[in-house]
Amino acid sequence: MQAAIQQSQDKLETLRQEVITATEAFRAKSRFFVTQSGNGWAVVSASNNRVYGRNTSYSQAVRYAQSLERAIDAKTFPVVAVVKVRQIGESATRWMTLFALTLILLAGAASS
Repeated sequence: MQAAIQQSQDKLETLRQEVITATEAFRAKSRFFVTQSGNGWAVVSASNNRVYGRNTSYSQAVRYAQSLERAIDAKTFPVVAVVKVRQIGESATRWMTLFALTLILLAGAASS
């Protein structure tokens, strides 16, 4: 019984070492890694520690890191997502500016 326990512990230790080695090898060849950041997960560049994205779940962050890897391998970046975010931001800025201008005009009309 004791020999079986010892053998099982040895196998577990061997497996741990294999996992550590595989993780180090993956990090060495991968351009991105996923790390915990605040309430979510961040996709970080392995070369310069630049944050490329934040996700609420670990699986989403891993999928995003994999898509970045594929995009770099294909020599194209996921521009569609960046363009959509920029368009939404520009649209929101325009609406907020229009709303602020309307408030200023209403305040001027009310004071005169």
